[in-house]
Amino acid sequence: MSRFDKLATQWDLNPRRVESALKTTRKIKTLIDLKDKDILDYGSGTGLVSFDFFEEANSLTAMDNSQGMLDELERKVLQENISNIKTFLHDANNDMLPKNSFDLIVTAMTLHHIKKPDEFILNAVKALTKEGCLAISDLESEDGTFHGSGHDDVEHFGFDKEQIQHWFEEAGLEMVYLETNETIKKHQDFNVFLAIGKYV
Repeated sequence: MSRFDKLATQWDLNPRRVESALKTTRKIKTLIDLKDKDILDYGSGTGLVSFDFFEEANSLTAMDNSQGMLDELERKVLQENISNIKTFLHDANNDMLPKNSFDLIVTAMTLHHIKKPDEFILNAVKALTKEGCLAISDLESEDGTFHGSGHDDVEHFGFDKEQIQHWFEEAGLEMVYLETNETIKKHQDFNVFLAIGKYV
C-alpha cells in the first residue's frame, strides 16, 4: 500500500490542498472554455480538480496510480450521483495514454512524481485532440524541503518555468499561459506555476 493509498480518506481534510486545487481550476476556467469538453484529470487523487470541472465537461476521466485515491473519488461520485466522471488506474512511468482522446488534460501537483516528465508531456500531447490543451500546475524549483524526508515517490524538487516552456515547445505545444499561480506558505514560501499549451 502506497503513501497515497493510506492518506486517501483524509486527503480532502487539508484546507490548503483544497484551496490549491481551486486556485488552479479557477485560473484555467478564465483561460479555457470547458463546455462540452472531454477532459482528463491526470494524477487526480480524490478528484479536487475533477469536481470543479465535471459540470461543464462532456466527460471527465480521472487517472491516478493510487487505487486508494480512486476509491475515495468513486465514493464521492456515487454519493453525488455524478454520471460523467470515470476513473482509471494508470502509471505514468509505464503506461501510455489513449491517443487523440481529450480536449483538455490537466495535471496538478503530479509532475514532480513522474520519473521522466518530458516523456510524459510528449505522451500527453499524443492524447490530445487537435487544438486541445495541456495544463500543468506544479512546484517551481525548490530546495527539497517541501515534502520533508521519507517521501520516496518524489522524483523532482520542482521545475524551472523555462524548462517547462522548453518541454512544451519541444512537444509541439504553443504556450498559452506560463506564470506563478500561487504561493504555498509552509516553513517557507513555495511557488506553484501554471503552464497551459495548445496543440496546434
